[in-house]
Amino acid sequence: MSIFKLRTSNVSLRFSILSVFFTLLIIAMLSLIALMHYRFVKNMTSISFDFMQEASFAAFQQITEEMATAESRSASTARLIQLSVIDPDNLEEMVAYTTDLILSESIISPSIQSVYWADENGTFVMAERTANNTISSEIINRSKLPASSEYIYRNTNGQIIKTIRSFDLNYDPRMRPWYLTGKILKKTAWMPAYRYQRSGFLGTSVLTPVFYPSGKLHGIVNLNIRLDYLRRQVEGINISPHGIAFIVDSDGKIIAFPKVIQDRNSTLLNISSLPYPWVIQTFNYYKKHLSQKFLLNYAGKNYLAIYKPLLHFGSHEWFIGTVAPQDDFTTELRKTHMITIVFALIMLMLSIAIVSALISNTVNPLKTITNEIKKIKNFELEDRPPVQSHISEVVEIAQAIHSMKQGLRAFQKYVPATLVRQLIQVGEAAQVGGEKKSLVILFSDIQDFSMIAEQMLPDQLMQHICDYFEELSRIIVANQGTIDKYIGDAIMAFWGAPLVASQPAQHAANAALQCVNRLRALNAEWQKMGKPILHTRFGLNMGDAIVGNLGSKERLNYTAIGDTTNMASRLEGANKLYGTQIIVSESMYKIIKEDYILRMLDYVMLKGKSEAIFIYELIAEKHDPIPYDIATYNSYFAKAFMAYQHHYWDRATKYFTFCSQIYPADRVAPVFIKRCHYLQVNPPAADWNGIWRLNEK
Repeated sequence: MSIFKLRTSNVSLRFSILSVFFTLLIIAMLSLIALMHYRFVKNMTSISFDFMQEASFAAFQQITEEMATAESRSASTARLIQLSVIDPDNLEEMVAYTTDLILSESIISPSIQSVYWADENGTFVMAERTANNTISSEIINRSKLPASSEYIYRNTNGQIIKTIRSFDLNYDPRMRPWYLTGKILKKTAWMPAYRYQRSGFLGTSVLTPVFYPSGKLHGIVNLNIRLDYLRRQVEGINISPHGIAFIVDSDGKIIAFPKVIQDRNSTLLNISSLPYPWVIQTFNYYKKHLSQKFLLNYAGKNYLAIYKPLLHFGSHEWFIGTVAPQDDFTTELRKTHMITIVFALIMLMLSIAIVSALISNTVNPLKTITNEIKKIKNFELEDRPPVQSHISEVVEIAQAIHSMKQGLRAFQKYVPATLVRQLIQVGEAAQVGGEKKSLVILFSDIQDFSMIAEQMLPDQLMQHICDYFEELSRIIVANQGTIDKYIGDAIMAFWGAPLVASQPAQHAANAALQCVNRLRALNAEWQKMGKPILHTRFGLNMGDAIVGNLGSKERLNYTAIGDTTNMASRLEGANKLYGTQIIVSESMYKIIKEDYILRMLDYVMLKGKSEAIFIYELIAEKHDPIPYDIATYNSYFAKAFMAYQHHYWDRATKYFTFCSQIYPADRVAPVFIKRCHYLQVNPPAADWNGIWRLNEK
């Protein structure tokens, strides 16, 4: 079918470009906004919990440490009595010790309100912090008759100001819950909340029994913590504007809750009696699921809740709870999120406007070119100036059309215009021979193979070279390459045909590096076996080549031919000059430079070429270790080569010498040092810019 007789439902180029761009831009922007929103919603709860935990961590830590301190002091006091460091029968010593303990804990653990010691005889020693922040003590002595009690008052300086002695004893510590519990458990333990007989306040106790060496109970040390102290502590926790911190037991009884004063209540209030239904719901959820951190929706509002165990006694536990509306932590985040979305939408609209203007500037010259082509189709070849545009490709098209019109006008002198128009109208798309494709070509060759062949028996040589081909071919095929042919000891392979390969340059580079590494191991093995080593050089080039089935009716060969192939062969041969193993062309370098370690070798004109190119050595993959500082080497080499191009031979020699010092085994820098010495004696032309002609294949 003639390519000029196709009829389809067409749209304008401007509309097509705008449609595609706008569609992609809108999809990309909306996808980004959707992703941002998804990530925001997904992470919002986590971020809120982080803020909440950060706000409550210090207070949680303080309460936990105070409870731990009280437990530690109870156990350590009992231990001192057990070891006879403190004599509990010396009541004055016990009074001094308990008083000092309360004073020392006033800063460290202010929740400890009093310290008790009671023994099996009913003797009792107590020190407590009073409401006016003084320390009072009491001694009940039942070891001497008549039994008596002595209450000691002190001022704020700790000096005794009054002592009251009484023989009317109505308090027996041995009958109190804390003493009975310690007697039963026989270890350090916490008491559930209960009312103190002496003060009437609600509180808890941590007790530790003391035993004689015989195992008989001596007495019990008891430290008291009042619930109103705990209440004041949770009131001081500032989680958020509407957040609440509290302490509750496993039955839902309130231990400490902001502004809930229950010192004179007959029993502890239950959390279900509070006017905070959202707090009640979180506690019920926690009891059911035992999740220490969760999000709960109540009445259409999300609440964050954190519960942490505080104390454990028997089947009962205390928990520190914090509950706060999620909005307390996310209001500013939501504002920022909305601002980001609005900004993204504004940028979308701005991008659409800018692109629309740019596309108009691009399409208008193309419309003019289209009209010119239509005129050429009808063989209307009037001379007009080329279309002007700021886009180089459009300018190239316009100039090509202008040149074509000039050629057709010349052709018009030899061929009737009518015939030319008919040929153009019925022109057929045809392709003869191979297919032109962008390929990566690899050539390999064994150094001094002729000498090796002379030293080996034919059978041994064939087996050795076949083993060599097998190893290298396997690596090339594994990296998606196509083996073209074996030419004596050389291998020719290419990437990009017959199958289209993704990243053909990278696959070819990997294959060459893996071949070098594999040959290093094989040569070591062959040397041990007495076989000659096969030092191999590689050349890699990328460009357009003709690929297809070529040959005769008798025999076809799927191969690649063209200048790209010849250049790869020349690059392989250039290794001999520089003492390298893998040389790649400039076109290859531009593709693989971000993924591999390379160094520039030279600016050369290969045999049979009229244009010079930069050539590079492929050294290793990006993160592979190499035995010298390649970055410093390349920096000095670049300075040296620039001086070399500008005929500054001494400066170039100096920098090339630095390169040799960085990499003593280098064979490239010495080549240039030798060149500099030669060119210094035999200067090149003034316009010489560093091109070195390689006349060997």
